[in-house]
Amino acid sequence: MAKSLMPEHVVLSDYQAKRALKQIGVPYEKLPLIAYSDAAIQFLIRSGQSVSVGDVIRITRDSLTAETYYYYRRVVS
Repeated sequence: MAKSLMPEHVVLSDYQAKRALKQIGVPYEKLPLIAYSDAAIQFLIRSGQSVSVGDVIRITRDSLTAETYYYYRRVVS
């Protein structure tokens, strides 16, 4: 299996987003942004996932020296 250069992107449900943001202590309004036109978002849409402006995306990155890290982004137009 070929390794993808793009980290895994997942659209979170409202419940998952609220829980994750509470866990990391960041309010929704302060999340870093990701454009709806971003290649990763377009890939999610082409693969059949529903993505809307305002959704929270979890990005999973593996570290060579540590554990797995999660990053969260808010979709904007």
